[in-house]
Amino acid sequence: MPRLDLRPWVCLLLLDSAFLWVLQGTLGALLPGGLPGLWLEGALRLGGLWGLLKQGGLLGFGGTLLPLLCLVIPLFLSLRALVPGALRAPPVRVASAPWSWLLASYGAVALSWALWAVLSPQGAPASAQERKQGQENKALMWRLLKLSRPDLPFLAAAFFFLVMAVWGETLIPYYSGRVIDILGGDFDPEAFTSAIFFMCLFSFGSSLSAGCRGGSFLFTMSRINLRIRELLFSSLLRQDLGFFQEIKTGELNSRLSSDTTLMSRWLPFNANVLLRSLVKVVGLYSFMLSLSPRLTLLSLLNVPLSLAVDKVYNSRHQAVLQEIQDAVAGAGQIVREAVGGLQTVRSFGAEECEVSRYREALERCRQLWWRRDLELALYLVFRRLLQLAVQVLMLSCGLQQILAGDLTQGGLLSFLLYQEDVGHHVFRLVYMWGDMLSNVGAAKKVFCYLDRKPNLPPLGTLAPSTLKGHVEFRDVSFAYPNRPDQPVLKGLTFTLSPGEETALVGPNGSGKSTVAALLQNLYQPTGGQLLLDGKPISEYEHCYLHRKVVLVGQEPVLFSGSVRDNIAYGLENCKDEEVMAAAKDAHADKFIAEMEHGMHTDVGEKGSQLAAGQKQCLAIARALVRDPQVLILDEATSALDAECEKALQDWRARRGRTVLKIAHRLKTVQNADRILVLKQGQLVDEAELMKQQDAYARLVQRQLET
Repeated sequence: MPRLDLRPWVCLLLLDSAFLWVLQGTLGALLPGGLPGLWLEGALRLGGLWGLLKQGGLLGFGGTLLPLLCLVIPLFLSLRALVPGALRAPPVRVASAPWSWLLASYGAVALSWALWAVLSPQGAPASAQERKQGQENKALMWRLLKLSRPDLPFLAAAFFFLVMAVWGETLIPYYSGRVIDILGGDFDPEAFTSAIFFMCLFSFGSSLSAGCRGGSFLFTMSRINLRIRELLFSSLLRQDLGFFQEIKTGELNSRLSSDTTLMSRWLPFNANVLLRSLVKVVGLYSFMLSLSPRLTLLSLLNVPLSLAVDKVYNSRHQAVLQEIQDAVAGAGQIVREAVGGLQTVRSFGAEECEVSRYREALERCRQLWWRRDLELALYLVFRRLLQLAVQVLMLSCGLQQILAGDLTQGGLLSFLLYQEDVGHHVFRLVYMWGDMLSNVGAAKKVFCYLDRKPNLPPLGTLAPSTLKGHVEFRDVSFAYPNRPDQPVLKGLTFTLSPGEETALVGPNGSGKSTVAALLQNLYQPTGGQLLLDGKPISEYEHCYLHRKVVLVGQEPVLFSGSVRDNIAYGLENCKDEEVMAAAKDAHADKFIAEMEHGMHTDVGEKGSQLAAGQKQCLAIARALVRDPQVLILDEATSALDAECEKALQDWRARRGRTVLKIAHRLKTVQNADRILVLKQGQLVDEAELMKQQDAYARLVQRQLET
């Protein structure tokens, strides 16, 4: 709660007293009597104090208080005149009223200001932050509207049906009152039949229009949802690999599922509810004013308290929804990790540990759900009690109007039906603001990913018609973005020549796979240069580079679909002949022919229907179908039989390609043309290897002897 500073209040009271003293003279005598003079005095007082405070530099303090301060007494006396049985004393202007009136109004305004400051979610000191948050929300809402621009025709149709449905629903209580009046007075069969006919007509028309309205909004929601998901997925696929090391898969999946759903609901769902409630409130209040202006004004007594309660509820509701989103994403991450690594979980006997983790995550979600539902229940109870009190007051006033002949029994019934309906829609208007804010919060997270620029160099444009495949590492150093103080490669210098198979060996963690990642332009060197045919590898066009430089990994990743889909993955207009030629070069044609549907056989999720060696052969075929100039085999031949590896050697010799074979098992690289040993991110030179007695040294010595 902000500290109460009395100095601005004292200055405001002195200025107000001086201005009221002026209004006691000739200027005050010119004002009319009664309520019009009272409201005119309040308007003059508001304008005068506004100008004085603006010149004195205190407008920031009094700008929000002046309307309430100057108009609270006219409003109170005007409402009092509408209440039956109230004192009918003529209204007295503030300038000629006792000082107690002025002090009472200041006390009421000060109490309201203090209550508002306490109920404010962030307090007065954070007003600048609130303004900034408001600007961000407006910007997000504008972006959401721009995303929905292609759906304007469907939204216009939905709005048309909305107006028709609301108009029909509004006329039904009116004809219900007509029926009561007809039955309570002289019965007129024609009037009764006409009223019943129009009730049925408007009921059928409003129901049909309401169904068309809901269908139009749901159809628009689905279109927006698909559009946002496609944009987000496209943006994620273009991010650098360091981004995925920092952000968990569960969080990204939550953004793609729950957050995009909330975003897609923002315009269609909120427009459906908000516009329907707004149109209905305007229409219902118009009918209520025509029936009884006094009862209509009495029905507005609960609005200020409803706004104060709603301010508290919306802020808490938004905070709880954000916590629920994070908790659900965390629980989903536990499930994905446990199911994805089920073999590891079972091998370590950690089933109960994973169940315990998931139970704790679910308990956190349950507590947040309970907190959300409890706060909603308390909010609804208060609103309904307030509505009940206002209804009792209106029934008392309505009874007096019926006895006075100002209102009929049917008119009172129609008014009560309108009042009950309008209360529901006013509640909707107030409640929907919190829901809109929560949806904007979800949009903020999604837009952060959409706006994120990947940490990559500008897209290259080189796409030469011929590529030799000469690779050169010049003093290359590298450290991963999330571990910049731990270099993986240190001054690496070597060349890969066309028609030559180079083996890169070394213990685990020496940086072999990092060399492969740099060759694919997945990361950029932090020092030195990596050249392909004398040009930096980052200058080559993306798709061209990944057709000419291809990796076959140690654990090949296959996708659900057919054998053909996996071999031709990422290639457009790839012919069946090219697929089978690549399968033959990878020695995969034999087991493909033995499958039930040949190359159209489904391999299952992640290739679960294939053996390890078969998956490796398909991964090699997927690389060879691109006719690469540089082929990287990262432990890719460890699962191959001798015949398959012989076919791969024949392909390299026949086409004169550059091959880099990465391994830590020495038997897989004994036939390489050249062997490079990598230790702790550095190449070990031959002279030093000749002095050592480990397995890598003996392998190089054997190669030099031959």
